[in-house]
Amino acid sequence: MEMITNPSISKKGFEDLLINAINKSNEGITISSIDQPDSPLIFVNDGFERLTGYTKEDVIGKNCRFLQGKETDHAAVDVLRHAISNKQQTTVELLNYKKDGTPFWNRLSITPLKNESGITTHYVGVQSDITEIRETQKELTEANNILALFKDKINFDLYQARIAQSFIMPSILPIDERVRFSSLFEPKEQIGGDFYDVIELDKGIYGILIADVTGHGIPAALLTFMTSFAFQSSALKFYSPAKVVTATNEKLFNKMPRGSFITMFYAIYDSNNKNLTYTQAGHPEAFILRPSSMELLPLTTQGSPVGVLKITLVNYSESKIQLEVGDKFLLYTDAILEVRNEADVMMSNAMLTSFLIKNAHSSIDELLTRVKMFGLSYSGKKTFGDDFTMVGFEVLA
Repeated sequence: MEMITNPSISKKGFEDLLINAINKSNEGITISSIDQPDSPLIFVNDGFERLTGYTKEDVIGKNCRFLQGKETDHAAVDVLRHAISNKQQTTVELLNYKKDGTPFWNRLSITPLKNESGITTHYVGVQSDITEIRETQKELTEANNILALFKDKINFDLYQARIAQSFIMPSILPIDERVRFSSLFEPKEQIGGDFYDVIELDKGIYGILIADVTGHGIPAALLTFMTSFAFQSSALKFYSPAKVVTATNEKLFNKMPRGSFITMFYAIYDSNNKNLTYTQAGHPEAFILRPSSMELLPLTTQGSPVGVLKITLVNYSESKIQLEVGDKFLLYTDAILEVRNEADVMMSNAMLTSFLIKNAHSSIDELLTRVKMFGLSYSGKKTFGDDFTMVGFEVLA
């Protein structure tokens, strides 16, 4: 490619301008002659002197290996030698040493120069001090290693917390020839803020709870532990859902982090007479799915979330309903209610209601699984955006 120059500048003036530009460069620029013994340097610019501390008088006529030292990577040097031997261009990063012995990281790029006959006679070397970049990379690597260790520790802690949380969930649901219990629990993270319980209070009498703690992860899990212990100690004292929730609220009020609360739905089912008594505490309504009439009966009472108001300001009421054979009692947390499709449209209550009625004759196990798959199918995702929990039972006799 022909270089275009200003006609007003003489050839000598242009050469001087070019040398001046090269000397002003912050990079070290060298030219070595490979057609002479030991490939000595025949030119170094001012940038090389500033970079290495060596003067032109120190280095002209010498091979540039004087920049190497005891910690210079031999593999990088071998890459250079191979490139020169094969008349190729290459770039390496290697540890070099300044005249005063100070080490620095050098990004060295070498390019062969050929004469008119196409024979390589010289090499141009461009040297950049990348010590600061390498130190930054080293610090980032160390920081990433620390973060990796921290992540491993957090994951281990989460694993331990999940094991601990599993102890507050019923490992085996009660077995009764007159009623069949079923549950599904899938936390959004390794541990979640949902939990449920099924307790046999007396022969054929069961307490069924579902609860949703604000938040996710370890903070929410800690609140589930507190709530579970408070609930269980209260559930064993009273056969009234309203009294149990009231006692649980009393134990938790002023003992939770600011802004935290728990929604609960607690019911007591007496399989001896098929009576279901229930209390709602800020939680989504429960349902009775009645196949005999293809009805979905909502169950609601008045009551605020647990842990928000002191006992003198809260009043939990309870209601009762007579069940019949084939009825299914459903409790759930809000994951299924907040499902959105790809167009960001939330599933309507009518869609869920219609789906439940359509599957009214499914067993309780099948029904919970189908509700889960229905929600995921609507969202087009593999997991829910919140902890997914359902618990319920089917009246067999």
